[in-house]
Amino acid sequence: MNQLLEQPILGLDTKFPENLIVLQQDESQRFGCYCHDGIHGLACFSNEGSALEFADSNDLSNMLCRLVTFDEAREIAKNRPLPVVAIILLDRLDNPQVHFIR
Repeated sequence: MNQLLEQPILGLDTKFPENLIVLQQDESQRFGCYCHDGIHGLACFSNEGSALEFADSNDLSNMLCRLVTFDEAREIAKNRPLPVVAIILLDRLDNPQVHFIR
């Protein structure tokens, strides 16, 4: 039996910026990730200031900011091993925006 969802699935109605900042470690090609409510995702930001603030507060000072398109961020996240299943816009840590990629 088909059922209607009373609330949309998290991430389907979220508008992400066309360009995003991700944190990447040059030597190892690792990316900054974040876990929100048990959902692991690639940490993304709409501006470099938010990214640097996040890096400083999470001991990720060895990572560099990299500008990518929304589609590139999705591909980076898809290439991360599980449990990464999303990209997470972290401009507001009190209200992260989740977009599922798998």
